[in-house]
Amino acid sequence: MFSPARSALLRSLQARAARAPVVTPVFRVSLANTTIRLYSTPPAEESGDKPKPKVDQLKMGQKGGGKKSSSTGLFFGFHPFAIFASLTLLGTGYLMIVKPFFEWNDKVQSERKSDKKKQVAQAAYTKEQVDSFPFDKKTVVFVLGGPGSGKGTNSEKLVDDFGFVHLSAGDLLRAEQKREVSQYGELIAHYIREGLIVPHEITIGLLRNAMMDHPECDRFLIDGFPRNLVQAKAFEDTVCKAQKVLYFECPEAVLLERLLNRGKTSGRTDDNIESIKKRFNTYFNDSKPVIDAYDKDGKVITVSCQGSMDDVYKNAQTQVTQLFKDLGQEPKPKAT
Repeated sequence: MFSPARSALLRSLQARAARAPVVTPVFRVSLANTTIRLYSTPPAEESGDKPKPKVDQLKMGQKGGGKKSSSTGLFFGFHPFAIFASLTLLGTGYLMIVKPFFEWNDKVQSERKSDKKKQVAQAAYTKEQVDSFPFDKKTVVFVLGGPGSGKGTNSEKLVDDFGFVHLSAGDLLRAEQKREVSQYGELIAHYIREGLIVPHEITIGLLRNAMMDHPECDRFLIDGFPRNLVQAKAFEDTVCKAQKVLYFECPEAVLLERLLNRGKTSGRTDDNIESIKKRFNTYFNDSKPVIDAYDKDGKVITVSCQGSMDDVYKNAQTQVTQLFKDLGQEPKPKAT
């Protein structure tokens, strides 16, 4: 008696099953928090709904509708641990490489400075030696004139004829500039390049030491010094007084021509048109007043540079011969 009812129930269940959507269980993995979730995805075609856009199953379950979410704990796009590790590596590198290098370099530089001071001290005379040297018994003649007037050339000839020791202030400064252990090399180079007067403490110190290098000689030609009145007074106060000033007088146009010609072969850094102009300005502003001051005291011997080199030297020779006669000294020509 249950057959008709059973048949009706089966038909009803079959009809309902035909109308119900088919459920497909799918496992999805969320990469954001690494948990397993279960989703039901009814097929769009069988449910009668409009087809949905395809979604990457690997991105389902993330916030923002499938967009990549920002991870928590980031700092300016970098993980704090990565920043900490980078800073640690930098600090370690500084402590292990950079700092030891700077310490080593400071030590090397300190040792070099110490060695340099020792070499300078060995090259200089002590205060006792300077005080005991008989500067006041030496005959000193300053040789002045414009740059290119022939001071050096004529001084070398006077050395042969009168037994002078020739000390060129410019040559001493250039030699000191090139000396490896010099304390003043860079400073001297700057002053020479700019056509300026080197501080008198340096120049007088070099001249004083050069005179002490020749204790057997009693007469000195000091060429290119003093460059100003301050140098003149400082030298006479700390070393000795000059007997005379040998002044080679020459027109500026002739000086310029000589210097430009000399610059072609001399290799000197101050034999160029810019330095020459600066040297002229220094000479007329600072050095010429020295000549005028000594001239007032009757200590200037003027030698004209007009004429041939032989004529110029003959004039200088005659006047220096008269100087030694006035001093009661013999010429003492250099032995050949």
